[in-house]
Amino acid sequence: MVYYVHLLKGLLAPNTFSYQIMKAELIRGLWKKAVWLIVISMILFTLSGYFGIGMEFLTKEIGRKEFEIEKLFAIVGRLIWGMIYSMLVLFGFSVILWAILDMSYKKIVTVQQFVLCILLLEKAILLPFHIWLGIGPEASPFSLGVLAAYLTSSSILVYFFSHLSLFTVCVIFFQYNALKGLSERSPKTVLLTIILAHLVIWLVSALLSYLAIEKFI
Repeated sequence: MVYYVHLLKGLLAPNTFSYQIMKAELIRGLWKKAVWLIVISMILFTLSGYFGIGMEFLTKEIGRKEFEIEKLFAIVGRLIWGMIYSMLVLFGFSVILWAILDMSYKKIVTVQQFVLCILLLEKAILLPFHIWLGIGPEASPFSLGVLAAYLTSSSILVYFFSHLSLFTVCVIFFQYNALKGLSERSPKTVLLTIILAHLVIWLVSALLSYLAIEKFI
């Protein structure tokens, strides 16, 4: 069976996609879609840099002229990070699942394309919130970051729980629904592996976000 990658159809009918990817012997359109997703990721991250999202703390330490210079560097940095981020989601996360669950790497990358779509959709939806309301990524109305901020003063915990959003729950569900049929491991093992991988990534991301902020305090 030949499977042609259709991102919208797969997102709207995850059960159908899970069956098709499980039966697929050949996958078409994988790398073309990957390139487009990487480009879209770079655009979204560049826009966040252009609007100064996440750089509010710099204005406390430097003047306007210096801020504009830092902003230019941030735009370039965000563009590069947008490329790296999308490649980590597509290929880095796939390596982890491939190594632990022993399944087709190409099929995992196909699943991760849909995952990246969901994550980029979240960033696109949050962009207007960031621009017009000044809400940072850690205060997304779709995540537990806001609740964590009320319950604790720990920046690391706030950043960590900001990753647990409606969109990441959809990501985990989509991954589990698609990957459980591709692995010889039990469904519980597949689910546990996916959740643990996400928890580790969220923890590392929270630590990096915390350290980046602490440098300027």
